[in-house]
Amino acid sequence: MSAEPEEPLDRTPMWTLDELCAFVRTTPATVHTWRKHGRAPKAYKIGRHLLFAEADIRAWLKACAEAAEGADDTTDGPGAGTDGSGW
Repeated sequence: MSAEPEEPLDRTPMWTLDELCAFVRTTPATVHTWRKHGRAPKAYKIGRHLLFAEADIRAWLKACAEAAEGADDTTDGPGAGTDGSGW
């Protein structure tokens, strides 16, 4: 029961905030709100920039999909709340 070995960060594709936003079709402000409430994928802050490992994004999307499947109302994703993000 060992976890999959993590790929070293120097070989992991990293996404910028803009790339993540384009992929999930949202704004940087929404991603910042998700981060504030602990509902965004893990991010690495390099200087003034946020970078997201592709593996973390995929794991986050999988968790979002699983939570949506388990919810009675499919409009309530993980962490759905009053911020209007729908996540």
